[in-house]
Amino acid sequence: MLTVRCAVPSASDSEKWEFRRYEVEVEGDSTIMDVFKQLYQQQDHDIVFYSYCRQGLCTGCQVEVNGRRVLACQAMAKNDIEIRPVLDD
Repeated sequence: MLTVRCAVPSASDSEKWEFRRYEVEVEGDSTIMDVFKQLYQQQDHDIVFYSYCRQGLCTGCQVEVNGRRVLACQAMAKNDIEIRPVLDD
């Protein structure tokens, strides 16, 4: 069981982000993308993520995990992670 915090747009202010905490049951070698899919299918249909090539070629699934940019299709899921979108200023 993994604990994941995902940034979502704030309901009260679309310019701000808030975090939702989830408990996720995943297989041993699961990627962040697997976590997203499981969250969407079983817990929260409001989760939005990009999934296209799943091979690390398109870089469309780039997210920030614990402050580091990664590809969700390649980065391994670990306990106590914080996921937020990559926002280029």
